[in-house]
Amino acid sequence: MDWENLVDTLLNVMVFAVIGALAWLYLRKESPEGGSPEPGSVCNEEPD
Repeated sequence: MDWENLVDTLLNVMVFAVIGALAWLYLRKESPEGGSPEPGSVCNEEPD
């Protein structure tokens, strides 16, 4: 296998992996009501 083909294939795989990860983050469901919030989520409720 030629080096250029190998590099091109690896770049294609990485690009599709990033696109897939972004699509998964965009399309995944929110946590159910009463469930624990996901890490990094913002809580808009003020403490008592």
